[in-house]
Amino acid sequence: MGFLFNRGKNTTNRADMIADFQINSASYGEVVPEVLGTTRLSGNIIYYDDFTPHEHRSTTRTGKGGGSKHTEITYTYTVACAIGLCEGPIAGIGKVWRDKEIYTYPSEKIELTAYNGDYGQTPWPYVLSKHPEKALPYSGLAYMAGVVDLGERGSLPQFNFEIRGKLLDTGDGIDVNPADYIVHVLKSIGIDDVSIDGLENYRAYCKAADILISTPPDSKSSKAQNVINDIAEITNSLVFWSTDRLKIVPLADKPIGDWSPANQIEYNLTADDLIPASDGQLIVYKRKDSSETYNQATVEFINRANSYEKETVSFEVVADVQKNGLKPASKKSAHYLYTKSRAQYYAEQLAMKRLYAKNQYTFHLDWAFCRLEPGDLVTITDELCGLREQIVVITSVSEAADGQLEITAEGKPPGTYAPAKYNVHENERPFIDYNVPAPSVNDVAIIQTPGDVGGNELYIGVNSEPNWGGCSIWLSDNNENYKRIGNISQQARMGRLKTNLTQGSNTANVIINQGALKGGSHVDAERANTLCWVDGECLSYETAQLQLNGDYALGGIIRGQYGTNDITHNAGARFVRVDEALYHAPYRKEDIGKQVYFKFTSFNMYGSNEQGLDEVQAYPYTITPYYIPEVSDLALFTKYYEIGDGVLSFDVVAAFTQPTINTFDTVEAWYREGTNEWKYGGNGDNQIVISGCELGHTYEVRLKVKDRHGNYSQGIIKSVLVELKSEVPNTPQGLGVSFGDVATFNWLEVRNADIDFYELRYDLHPGQEYGLIGKSNNTTLSTLLTERSAKVYLYAHNPTKGYSAPAELTYNVPIPPKPSNIKIVSLINGIGITTDTIKLGCKGVNIYVDGTRYFFTTNVATIPLESGVHTVQVAFVDLFGEGPRSDEQLATIKAKIDKSLLDMESLGLEGIDKAVNDLKGEVGTVKTAVNGMDSKIIDLGNAYQRTLSDYQNNVNSQITQISSGIDLKVTQAINNIDGAELVSRINLSPAGTRIDGKLLHVTGEALFDNNIIAKGMIQAGAVTADKMQVDSLSSITATIGTLRTKTSGARVEINDNLIEVYDDDNQLRVRLGVWE
Repeated sequence: MGFLFNRGKNTTNRADMIADFQINSASYGEVVPEVLGTTRLSGNIIYYDDFTPHEHRSTTRTGKGGGSKHTEITYTYTVACAIGLCEGPIAGIGKVWRDKEIYTYPSEKIELTAYNGDYGQTPWPYVLSKHPEKALPYSGLAYMAGVVDLGERGSLPQFNFEIRGKLLDTGDGIDVNPADYIVHVLKSIGIDDVSIDGLENYRAYCKAADILISTPPDSKSSKAQNVINDIAEITNSLVFWSTDRLKIVPLADKPIGDWSPANQIEYNLTADDLIPASDGQLIVYKRKDSSETYNQATVEFINRANSYEKETVSFEVVADVQKNGLKPASKKSAHYLYTKSRAQYYAEQLAMKRLYAKNQYTFHLDWAFCRLEPGDLVTITDELCGLREQIVVITSVSEAADGQLEITAEGKPPGTYAPAKYNVHENERPFIDYNVPAPSVNDVAIIQTPGDVGGNELYIGVNSEPNWGGCSIWLSDNNENYKRIGNISQQARMGRLKTNLTQGSNTANVIINQGALKGGSHVDAERANTLCWVDGECLSYETAQLQLNGDYALGGIIRGQYGTNDITHNAGARFVRVDEALYHAPYRKEDIGKQVYFKFTSFNMYGSNEQGLDEVQAYPYTITPYYIPEVSDLALFTKYYEIGDGVLSFDVVAAFTQPTINTFDTVEAWYREGTNEWKYGGNGDNQIVISGCELGHTYEVRLKVKDRHGNYSQGIIKSVLVELKSEVPNTPQGLGVSFGDVATFNWLEVRNADIDFYELRYDLHPGQEYGLIGKSNNTTLSTLLTERSAKVYLYAHNPTKGYSAPAELTYNVPIPPKPSNIKIVSLINGIGITTDTIKLGCKGVNIYVDGTRYFFTTNVATIPLESGVHTVQVAFVDLFGEGPRSDEQLATIKAKIDKSLLDMESLGLEGIDKAVNDLKGEVGTVKTAVNGMDSKIIDLGNAYQRTLSDYQNNVNSQITQISSGIDLKVTQAINNIDGAELVSRINLSPAGTRIDGKLLHVTGEALFDNNIIAKGMIQAGAVTADKMQVDSLSSITATIGTLRTKTSGARVEINDNLIEVYDDDNQLRVRLGVWE
């Protein structure tokens, strides 16, 4: 029956646990891409934390009857991470590639949540709850975040994300129209108001040809110029600057859908127009070599249908291949394209252009043809070259060294084209007259805007005829002596109202003399980006529609901006668009009220032939104070208080709402009685108190708004009679309380009666000391409270009529929460503590170290402490006391010797050694005994040394004394050959005492008043449990072998992963753990 007690064999196999999280990609300083359209990105890790192993056990039984057991322990891991994608906001996430698996977002298997990168987006809730100090909102950054199951590996899966980015509504909902892509690029570099000629035609062409693009997946930072040139090449278009604006011209020559190519010929150029070169040639003809005329084009694109992999398509011009054989060109990358059909269309355009655009023409023209630009069509005729009305498209226009226009053009295939737009008469050689008369200005507007717009400045705008080139501005205060103050180089957009603009209306019809009005968004109107001035009122519009008769219909108007009044304006009222075309002429405050005169001397469009002052008229203008809005809701009331001995003093209080203008400085109060002179009564915001007023007197109070430029509004006046108001006070209104270091109660002024004080109580017994919280003669009271929740009552008191009915307020302040996130760091001679963010309403935190309280107003603290093991608890503190303390934690501070003391010890040894060396050459008293002993004494004024030598045993002892130390040294030579020595030494210096030697043996009891620091070990067996008596024993980890409560009898033994309990007879009774 012995087999019944056979226990079998147990085995355990534990997998290695990974200690750290391995990062796939986390680069500092990476460019944050901006995705236009839809593309695939891998992202960059911007945050990771909480790498956590999870243990999994599986147990199987083997052997007869399952007597043996095998335990398999494995680990899986999770990590909280965030992967930055691109600049937001984006439309969303499409597909997600996780290693080899593909999912459509959202899916639980992805384990990540998308944050679209909205501005002001909230932080990831996980970090906000787990690590609030690390919670960042990543405003404007699209990212994915979540707790990812890593399986049995310590690194993230390979993630890729399909980003649905910006401008999707400009194309097919997936890709972007190239026209809008270019506009976005220009706006991104700060060119917001650039005028792009041909943009709508280009947009229509791309839409009809289905040329839609998205940001390349491998896009890095690139120059805007390179991006635009790449897009132009893919769309077979020219992009160039001309006459201070950007122009886009598609080069396609076949109609596509409802889009038709440009077929307008600008000029029919003949030998009469072409300027011959030095060798007499009118046209330089260049033709590509046949070896360079490729008939196959290969384009590399990104195939969205194949998980965004790179693929190639090719197009062959079959007719030319059959005739001349296959001539493939090198591969062309077009990673803006994401569909095969679009890449195929680009390959076709590329092949046709390389094959047929092989004729290039260069010729010269004079400046009469300066309106020609790239993309224009002309015909050229040159009998010597055999060219007759050959249609060409201009590809570049430049100025040659001799000042002529050098034109480069490429041949176009035959087709249907419109006749020449401009007729050049035979033998006419137009020339430029730089001395044409300058037209005078025909309209002048001089306006003064509010201080928020211009301050002490006159805004001046002028209009003239189209060939006007600018003007100089001259100023005079007597219409005789003029001084030039500046110049204007562009015409203002100004005119008149065509119809009445009634108060509150948000539409208007205007007539402007020159220029064009462009609309904006509703935000532009709210922010005054389309600011206009109409007879003193500032307003901005949202839409500007050009009518058939040349007028503009303005819509979405925001009236009364910058504090001006929304009033009715009649038809014909002056209208001025406030922009950079207006000249700003500053004036001094003392110039207000003066009349000045302006003259404007024009020059022609070439900047020459400026008019004289006697040729132009003077425009007088009287400088007036610009409009500053008044205060509103002005109310005057009296307030009295007792000075003492029954003497009363009265205040007049002016309460008001100040205007909302950016240049607001203050409001000043002036007062008077009757027709007396105005007296200054003070200044302030929203309320001004005028003291020292007399009972029974009537005062006029005038409030004037002052701006930062030192100018004042006209002011508004109101009167008040100072009289006793012996009425029963109304119940105070607006009673509220806020909590901080103290409780601050506030309420609204009671104005129907004279109030000598307000009384705040816990009960309904005004005038009694018991239950009184405090009294105040104004509308606030700060005090300390003892109860966390209570109902309080506020009374207003009139000295004649007594107390008002009470206002009631119930407050309830919760106990501060228990701190939960506490981190303790051991420092040299102290600890550093970080707690949760101090909660709202709390004034600080109490930190208890070994029962001693330390108060801090921030959640980060450093406390100096002696070395040892200390207990730490934390509690939040508010006005009423502290909340519950955190769980007790231990902090260990290790003792260290100050490096400066070790340095001083080293210096002390060096001083002794130097003194010993110096004494070697000194002559002293020497005594020699017959037994081989030798004694030597050196006694100097600054040193003393005695040496005793035993030459038979090679032993030497020496005492050296100097002012800064005493040194005792015993030396024994090991042999006489190598001179090695064994030294025992005691050195005493101001830095301390140092003992050197092979062995230090202390036979009696040793008492140390401070710490013992060991660089090596304390020998095993030297410290045993029966020799140790401590109140508490603290250790983070310990390697202890077998731990026994006692050597025999009833005891507990702990050894590795096994706990055994024995009875008094040394019999094993309990076994817990793993054993074989």
